[in-house]
Amino acid sequence: MNDEIEMVRQDRPEAAPYSQEARHAARRALTGPATRRRRPYGIVLAGALAVAAASVVAVGTLVPGTGDAGTGSVSTASAGGPAAVTLPKIAKMSAEEVLGRAARAVTDLHPRDGQFIKVTSQTMYGAFRVDVDAQSGHEMDADRYLYRTKRSIWLSADGTKDGALKIETLKPRPYPGWPLPASASAEKPGSVEWHKLPFCGDVTDTAYTSLKKLPDDAEGMRAYLYSREHGDRPADTAAWTAVGDLLRETYMPAAQRAALFKAAATIPGVTVTEDAVDAAGRKGIGVGRESLGVREDIVFHPETYELLGERGIVVDEKEAKAPLGSLVASTAQLTISAEDTAPEVDDTSAGCG
Repeated sequence: MNDEIEMVRQDRPEAAPYSQEARHAARRALTGPATRRRRPYGIVLAGALAVAAASVVAVGTLVPGTGDAGTGSVSTASAGGPAAVTLPKIAKMSAEEVLGRAARAVTDLHPRDGQFIKVTSQTMYGAFRVDVDAQSGHEMDADRYLYRTKRSIWLSADGTKDGALKIETLKPRPYPGWPLPASASAEKPGSVEWHKLPFCGDVTDTAYTSLKKLPDDAEGMRAYLYSREHGDRPADTAAWTAVGDLLRETYMPAAQRAALFKAAATIPGVTVTEDAVDAAGRKGIGVGRESLGVREDIVFHPETYELLGERGIVVDEKEAKAPLGSLVASTAQLTISAEDTAPEVDDTSAGCG
């Protein structure tokens, strides 16, 4: 099978169905059929627009301390390098306490119909190349590395206009415990790609107005998280992944975001770490759970409890195939704002159908 989008869908069946705009952008952005640029382990592709670059992207909420509800703008946080990583230390605070504070801290940009949500972010995720054994047909790891990007996305708030996506490639890094492979040379630091996210007649499921229709109470939101298709993955793991999928590179209305945080606190296995750092080097509190040898944290500001980003830390080196305590995924939301216009992108391959 050569359909990379279908391959990703089967790899992550619990993710939301990809919109037409995501499918078109993904076909352009995915690398060759032998390379899977995807979010490793459980932190993988967000639903819909995150797949536009075959990567996972940043959490969508206000940068703490830089903007007020209704101002329509949030200033840029400085983006530094990742801090040294050690094995996460479980904090005394409960997930219910941290996520409860996060729920009380939510604010809203109140975008108008016709406006765009602009999110800028920095990401680091694994690129995996696999070989297939000719005799057994089994996939085998060939090489892997960490690819890094800065992204700016313009999403139609009511889902009825063309959006845009800008991807700037950053210098790749070796995957922990692996040498930097020759395939990493495909990443060209400083190169910029523009993609049109076309409106194809249907309001997208990541639009602000669509997200506003989700449950605004914890019980209803929890039921929604567990109702999403998850294939053969454990329901709790899929529910936690869905939390990130609803926050990443989009903008969830305040009532639904508060309900999401409260619902997330009820997922079994979710704990708090006191030493989380996002892709911009900002220190925070991590709330997460383990999956396939990696602890998947959502990172919150330690004082305001607003979202900063995400990270993936190895807690079982045998299962994760990387050294204990190593960083294998990281994101940072840098800015988010409501804009009146989006860049016009000359992208002839972004048609509908």
